[in-house]
Amino acid sequence: MDRYSIDGFAEKIYHDKTKEYFEEVLINYQTKSYRSSVVMLWSVVISDLIYKLRHLEDVYDDDKAKSILQGMKSAQAKDPKSSTWELKLIERTWKETQLLSSSNYVDFEYLQQQRHLSAHPVLDEESILHCPSKDTVRALIRSSLEGLLIKPPFLAKNILKEILI
Repeated sequence: MDRYSIDGFAEKIYHDKTKEYFEEVLINYQTKSYRSSVVMLWSVVISDLIYKLRHLEDVYDDDKAKSILQGMKSAQAKDPKSSTWELKLIERTWKETQLLSSSNYVDFEYLQQQRHLSAHPVLDEESILHCPSKDTVRALIRSSLEGLLIKPPFLAKNILKEILI
């Protein structure tokens, strides 16, 4: 039996606002509202990533974080109704910082796909809305917690370089 405690890890979420938003993910999961849980989880992951990048920009004057955030703002300004900037934000953070690993990136791509299937009225051949399984949602929650939400933002910096300077 898996003894992993989502609640226990949720207490370790780094950013207070993320922790507050994550409560909604948990409530939806616990009430078997799996589509809603996935949709909110995607929003929480994107928000948390932005908070961490802003922290790096504000506290460490991190040029990569500045560039990623500026790219996000530019994409939003060009097409305010598009959400394509969201996955680009994940991709650039993975490629340009040390905050996300390759497996985190793949997990978040899958989370985005599940989010799209859950948020939009995509009916299958039998006219049934997509609903992710309890196990899929639990795995997405776990990978989001471990891969991003509980990590402090300074892990994205080359901290050894900062200490030596």
